[in-house]
Amino acid sequence: MIVTDAHVRRAVDRDGLRTCEVEVHTNDASTPELLVYFGASRDNDYDMVTIVQNDAKTEIDWYDNSMHSAFADVSDELFDTLTMKTDWGERETFKEQVLSFPGIRADIGRLMDWS
Repeated sequence: MIVTDAHVRRAVDRDGLRTCEVEVHTNDASTPELLVYFGASRDNDYDMVTIVQNDAKTEIDWYDNSMHSAFADVSDELFDTLTMKTDWGERETFKEQVLSFPGIRADIGRLMDWS
């Protein structure tokens, strides 16, 4: 899966954790649009906390809310292997593709510095 576009949408609180929501577009037909949530990590970078697939169609479903049923958490299954184990290399590659997209790290850093 290759990231074709990414932009930071907003800072949000997810389960008591300060995160930034990044809209990601990929070349993968089964996951063309994802919402990826990043939180601060101990190594002064960002942890990929949750990945949500957006099945809402804006033409008919105008209510953009990640708690809506059209949004499914795919964090566990997206990088599973045939043996149902996480492919950590593939997961890390995807994370770095998103964070390396122009402006993403800077925008996350700016939004994570909220009071």
